[in-house]
Amino acid sequence: MASNGRGFWLHQFVEYAIAGGLVMMSAQLKEPTIPAVVGIIMLINTAVTDGILSAFKWIGRPVHRLIDWLIIVVCLMLSFVADLETNGRLALLGVGVVLGVVVLGTNYAKRGAQPTTRG
Repeated sequence: MASNGRGFWLHQFVEYAIAGGLVMMSAQLKEPTIPAVVGIIMLINTAVTDGILSAFKWIGRPVHRLIDWLIIVVCLMLSFVADLETNGRLALLGVGVVLGVVVLGTNYAKRGAQPTTRG
């Protein structure tokens, strides 16, 4: 199972791109706070996770995955309940869906890690 899914480096690259895009897009909104904060949280989450594209290696991949799921839930919830203009709602909805697809298709195992078997 360790060889299934995309590599974590690609996951990080995509997260940097999504987060950067969300932060830049938020500058075009009348009320940019919520999308900008979500984008910055995504950037920090990616930058501090143990991976090849990390700036700091402060947290492990299981914690990163949990934070990813929290970001997905928050994006989807905010896209429906936050007081945002249509572009902001659609951006958060899109980020939640795309990040969900990325998370579901990622192999979080470290390179060379052996899958554990329980018997």
